[in-house]
Amino acid sequence: MSEETVPEAASPPPPQGQPYFDRFSEDDPEYMRLRNRAADLRQDFNLMEQKKRVTMILQSPCLEKAEAWAQ
Repeated sequence: MSEETVPEAASPPPPQGQPYFDRFSEDDPEYMRLRNRAADLRQDFNLMEQKKRVTMILQSPCLEKAEAWAQ
């Protein structure tokens, strides 16, 4: 009635004897894409933060008053 079930591993364990970083060639385009992805994401987040700040400044009451005063 009670059968023991053992969950299967999601991925096989890494091969023994070969260090992790030696498994990838630095010339492999997939490796280079993955390596550069973090920098691309960081750059995207920085750009989004800059846009938020500009939007906040453009929508600030002080700027609206300055525009009305300048007219």
